[in-house]
Parts: sequence; C-alpha cells; structure tokens
Amino acid sequence: VPANVEAYKPLHNWVSANQHHFHKLQKGEMSGRLTSERISQLRSIGFDFNGKLDGVNGKLGVGEQGRSPHDHDRWNQRVNELRKFKEQHGHFRVPANVEAYKPLNNWVSANQYHFHKLQKGETSGRLTKQRMSQLYAIGFDFNG
Repeated sequence: VPANVEAYKPLHNWVSANQHHFHKLQKGEMSGRLTSERISQLRSIGFDFNGKLDGVNGKLGVGEQGRSPHDHDRWNQRVNELRKFKEQHGHFRVPANVEAYKPLNNWVSANQYHFHKLQKGETSGRLTKQRMSQLYAIGFDFNG
C-alpha cells in the first residue's frame, strides 16, 4: 500500500501498524491490539506481515531474493536458536508458556503454518525451499 498517495495513507498506516504489532509478538513482546484471531483473519486474506516499508517513499526495502538483509539475519538467528534448543532439550517442541521461549515458539509455529500452506498447494513467500532445507538439515519436523 503506497504511503505517498493521500487516499491510501489511512490504509498504509493500518497495514504498517499491524506489521509492527506482529513483529512485537514475534519478539515475545506484548501487543494487545493484534490477537491470534486477528492474525488468522489477516492470514486468510494473504496479509503480508513481513513487508518492510522504508519510511521514505513507502516502497519495500528489500535485498537478495526479495528479502532484506535484516530478514536473513533474523532467520539465521532463529535457526541457530532452534538448533541449540534441540541440543539442550532433545526435541523441537518449544513451549509457548515459557516467557523466554515465546519468540522462538511463535517462529516455529509460523513456519509450520507456512509449511502446511505449501502442502495444500497455497503460496507462502515466507517459507522458501532453501529455508525448508535449512530446517530439515537440523532435523526439524514440520508436523510437530
């Protein structure tokens, strides 16, 4: 949604706010405005929670393969966290009720969700074959 078109500014602001609150949840921070029900509703219409706006002209600021360098770094960080979790606990069942693990649990759940979308023949720009391969390489089971 372009930020520089007056008629779209309210929608642009709404999209940006939802993306912001989603990322707060991914980090394990509280975000009362964006509930799991709202996330499901937005996902059902193909909402892109990972779109990054550059703040200058409202265009997506992306790098290699359409992803920002920050996105690649964050992905690799989560893969390493998950690998270490498996080494420590012997499994990938990251608890949702332990505050320290909430961001990792949200990340795992989101990737399982996107995997199942792909299995149904739906599109999922977030989970690429390369990323699936990284998770398979550490023994991750997308089915739980």
